[in-house]
Amino acid sequence: MIIKKVLNNNVVISENDRLEEIVVMGKGLAFQKKTGDRIESEKIDKVFVSGSKEGVREIEKMVMAVDPVVLDIAKETILYAEKTTNHEYSDQAYITLTDHLNYAVERGRKGIYIPNPLLFEIKKFYPDETKVALQAIDVINKKLDINFPSDEAGFIAIHLANSRINANELPITMESTEMVRDILNIISRFFGIMFDDTSLSYNRMVTHIQYFVKRILRDETIEENDEFLYELVQSKYPEAFNCSQRIKDYLCQSKKVKVREPEMIYLVIHINRVVEDTKR
Repeated sequence: MIIKKVLNNNVVISENDRLEEIVVMGKGLAFQKKTGDRIESEKIDKVFVSGSKEGVREIEKMVMAVDPVVLDIAKETILYAEKTTNHEYSDQAYITLTDHLNYAVERGRKGIYIPNPLLFEIKKFYPDETKVALQAIDVINKKLDINFPSDEAGFIAIHLANSRINANELPITMESTEMVRDILNIISRFFGIMFDDTSLSYNRMVTHIQYFVKRILRDETIEENDEFLYELVQSKYPEAFNCSQRIKDYLCQSKKVKVREPEMIYLVIHINRVVEDTKR
């Protein structure tokens, strides 16, 4: 690859084999380099293919406007996430994370720290991203002499979770996290028990509720009705069924969403299983 434009010592614009403009990053990649020089492949950390010249210009403007230290932390955070989690992250993740970190650092330098009311749930539902985010916060605090609390790591973790391939839905990610928390609280209060969050049945239920909530928010809920099975779970698991009705009322009244019978069936089954395991 040949350098078309040097943005800073670590970022250049080049072209790939399809003659698409790309942004190439790597520590010292462009040190003492100029337009027309060849890029040393062993120094490449990350290549961004935006698919359009406008996308490349967007990254270029960001690189020119943001503190190079913040740019490097964002890049290293994405690389660490790709290395340590089982998820792939979109190229857009670098842009959104850099933008978030840039404004967060500006706030932090003014001593403005935003509490994160969903931090506990984010840690629980997105442990891989939280681990990456906590390291990013540690690096920011040390390199930029800021004192971010762990609340900020929660915001970074949500950005990473939203930036997984095919998961570009930050409003849904945030709202679904809140809804999952509320549903788990409803179940816990209804039965008057504290769940073992390390148990297999609990984690299965949480996973089901996460997908259940996202389907509702996307209006992609299960359509097939099974009256017999619906009546069966109602009679066989009456407490779990009544609990699921409270969840249904909460979603209808607070979130203005409807829950169809097929979704209720699976919700009742998962609630009953985790409650029975907890009682045992």
